[in-house]
Amino acid sequence: MRVLILTCNTGGGHNAVAAALKESFESRGAGCDVMDGLGFISKKASKFVSKWHTRFYRRYPELYKAGYMSAEKDQGMDRRDGPVYRYIARGARRLGRTIYSGGYGAVVCVHVIPAMMMTALKQSWRDCPVFCFVATDYTCSPTVGACTPDICVIPHEELTEEFVACGIERESILPAGIPVRRVFREQGDRAAARKALGLPAEGRHIVLMSGSIGCGPMGDVAEELDIRLEKGDFASVLCGSNKQMRYALELRHLCRVEAVGFTTQVALYMDSADVLVSKPGGISITEAGTRGVPLLLADMVGGCETRNQEFFNAHGWAESCPPADMAAAALKLLPDEKRRQDVVSAQHRDFDGLAAERIAEAVLARCGK
Repeated sequence: MRVLILTCNTGGGHNAVAAALKESFESRGAGCDVMDGLGFISKKASKFVSKWHTRFYRRYPELYKAGYMSAEKDQGMDRRDGPVYRYIARGARRLGRTIYSGGYGAVVCVHVIPAMMMTALKQSWRDCPVFCFVATDYTCSPTVGACTPDICVIPHEELTEEFVACGIERESILPAGIPVRRVFREQGDRAAARKALGLPAEGRHIVLMSGSIGCGPMGDVAEELDIRLEKGDFASVLCGSNKQMRYALELRHLCRVEAVGFTTQVALYMDSADVLVSKPGGISITEAGTRGVPLLLADMVGGCETRNQEFFNAHGWAESCPPADMAAAALKLLPDEKRRQDVVSAQHRDFDGLAAERIAEAVLARCGK
């Protein structure tokens, strides 16, 4: 049995979900490959979309938000004869050849773009392999309703009616959660994490995550924290792939705030944190919820992340604040031991980190394996 996982190079989150699923499928004896869905349209299309997604995310968040909200209100976005769907479906023929030559019995899409290609392929291919779509935000995003997966994985059962209203078949819905890698399910140790990261053993630690792309007013936030943190306390800003952000922070010569470039040690930074401040990307906050960390969300970009923040707040999995108030809100939450523990307790109650296992079992069962 071979499984093809299709991701999209628009930030690191989707690739992280693909990696989590690959772990789970391979542990069950299935061969598994991960590919960039946009690459089936063309390499130029993949680079173009990735480049401009990153640019808008970092530099023009208000435009990004406005575009998303407009798409959310446009019912035509879920039509399979619309221009967006028709353009993306161009990659379906090349994808079909890859599936056929690779002998894949199932295709799992962790982004809506390859899911549209699979939908087009399913319409024209009678023996299309099992098609699974994994939603990675706590909402039904625009164009998802145009897809026709055999299995539609959603982050939470309470979102079922929203996805059905958008056009997803109720019988296809599997409320398995958002997959996270095994490292985020492991029991963390604060002292060991700080030692591994070379951080002070004493003092309270605020960690600010700007996403894999690196966005938000982190310079001003870091400077305010540097001034207002009590003696012995310190902060780290994870800048992701944004080298300019890291360089700008380093130029400020802050005493209590360090700038961290792209890192694979996010789980350790979560373990070390007394407060984790993050933009509400669906994948990263699911990782935080699974790990169990006092979480403060600041909606820096908008769009689907606004919905993510609302969902987390409603379930007590995080506190929230406006981006301009990140430093003040983090400093307010830092000494509030009860509130921080309440957030972690709610996370431990509702996150088990087993979404990837549930998805792999469902897909393989559908394939008769």
